[in-house]
Amino acid sequence: MSLHVLNTPATEQTTGFTRMQFQKLDQLYIYAASRRAIMHRTVDCDFNAGLATYTYYQSASAPPVFQFAIRKVGPGTTMFELYCHGRGRVLKSTLFERVYQALSEEVDRVIGDSG
Repeated sequence: MSLHVLNTPATEQTTGFTRMQFQKLDQLYIYAASRRAIMHRTVDCDFNAGLATYTYYQSASAPPVFQFAIRKVGPGTTMFELYCHGRGRVLKSTLFERVYQALSEEVDRVIGDSG
């Protein structure tokens, strides 16, 4: 009898939220702020709940326009969600790029409306 260890690359993939992903969200805010469409943001982390949010506002006293939520839903699974003011959750996915692209399109729409 012999024991063979299988090497599965899927288990070696990193999960969670990376610094590069955070920088992309921040760059989007800086772009929108330079166009005067979004003027305020907050970043909140609740490590006990496994939830982080990146929220965009048109002003400090206005309700949030967009919220990008990062939620740990399992030991190796992170869920990304996009919420828009007046519409609720518009997208939920385990793929950061998919939700980021939707957020980018929404920000472009707001920039177009304000410009």
